[in-house]
Amino acid sequence: MNGDDELSNESGAIVHPASAFETYSEYEVSTAPRTITGHLFHYTNTTAALSHILTEGRLRLSPYKSTNDLWESQPHYPMLSSHHDQKDLDAGFPLWDEIDRQLRLHTKVGCLTRDVALPPSAFNPDALRGWPHLSLWTHYGAGHMGVCLRFDRDKLVKSFLEHAGPAASAFHGPVQYMSSQDSPATRGIDIGQVSEFGADAVALAYAEANKESLFFRKHIDWDSEAEYRLILLNQSTDYDYVDIRAALTGVVLGSAFPQDHVQDLLKALEPYPDVTVEYLQFLNRRLHRFPFEGFVPQPRPASTQVWPPPRREGSLAERLLALRDADAEAEARRVAAASLARVPAAVLEEGVEGLVSRLNSWPETEVRSYPHSTAVPGSMRARRPGVPGEVIHYESGFMCVVETLPQQSHTFVAAVAIQVLDDERLRLHGVVSTEHTLSDGHKNEEVWRSQRETSAVNAEAEAAVLMGDLTRAVQDARAAFDHARGTGSTPGSGVPQER
Repeated sequence: MNGDDELSNESGAIVHPASAFETYSEYEVSTAPRTITGHLFHYTNTTAALSHILTEGRLRLSPYKSTNDLWESQPHYPMLSSHHDQKDLDAGFPLWDEIDRQLRLHTKVGCLTRDVALPPSAFNPDALRGWPHLSLWTHYGAGHMGVCLRFDRDKLVKSFLEHAGPAASAFHGPVQYMSSQDSPATRGIDIGQVSEFGADAVALAYAEANKESLFFRKHIDWDSEAEYRLILLNQSTDYDYVDIRAALTGVVLGSAFPQDHVQDLLKALEPYPDVTVEYLQFLNRRLHRFPFEGFVPQPRPASTQVWPPPRREGSLAERLLALRDADAEAEARRVAAASLARVPAAVLEEGVEGLVSRLNSWPETEVRSYPHSTAVPGSMRARRPGVPGEVIHYESGFMCVVETLPQQSHTFVAAVAIQVLDDERLRLHGVVSTEHTLSDGHKNEEVWRSQRETSAVNAEAEAAVLMGDLTRAVQDARAAFDHARGTGSTPGSGVPQER
């Protein structure tokens, strides 16, 4: 079993690298610094985008009653109050219904998605961007067949406020997501004011005074939308619109955008010559973004090739049982083999860390170490349990990587590895290799390799000998590496030169 297939957590339990990476990736996304960019995104279907939004140059603000959150599509009941001498005024559900009707009648909302960037060094710096939200593509982007429009936030808000005019109330901002399911905290409605000024005026004044609680709060179930809203209250009871022509900066095509809509897209984009167009492709649970060059790559068709029958005979149940047995037996042997390799592996790990300390003196480089069995040749790597071939019960290793700075164009690798074979035999590997990025491609070269088998009794001493050989091989290879990156002597002189 390949030792690189597993790691140990703090309690000593074995963790598969895929699970460890998944945990790290989630931790990185939750803790990495976040930058809210100046972009806003709007998901929509192809017809709405091509026939209306892009063609007309405007984004529709929909009536508040059309939202799909029960917090908003259903009425809430604010506190009603009155002066002592107004107790005879009729109130209750009729007034609540009228206030709610006035709010929904005059409120329009534009829904967009905020754009959050992680540092470029993150494994997935696009994890929180405004364009790869799978649920938004499904619900609003026509099942990935639609588009996602990108806007300059400041320019879009400026257009929105200019359109609203002085006679309207216009609000904008991010939605805050709440875990509680309590009634919104509002100032309530005075029945005497309703009698004096009318339910319509009081409803609009109530909305203005409580805009944050009414329009910018949603249940946490919706937090994946990362919503930014444009809220407009005016005398109109119809749809309203915001001019987007100066604010539109990009169009992102869904991963299933129809190829037969490309010509319509290009025509709709003619008034927007500076707008960036990109398309998405879905691979391994992630949406990847690419420049649009006039066509949309179609999904790979499913293979029609018939997979050959298994070498092992028996029914599916029998073969599955045999596979499980092979995994269980290999795991038991791995535990014993790991114990056998513990001491010589520690010698190798300590030797590589010592090598890192010495290599840190190399000028204009960055030196790091990693647990990896890269020293094992591909033809000798461990196979999975039950597969014919040489059985490797345990395999692990360590590598030291030297990268040239400031541009990582030259790489120097020194690595060691250990394998446990049948009959308590151990195999040790050492390798020194270089990689150079040249104008015509990459040049990879293995400059030294050592391999030896030993008994468990002699493994610790042989590991120490291997580390000594590796250290000398690194010293011998340095001159050529320094010469290739322009910091050392001519190869063969044996004397590296500092700049």
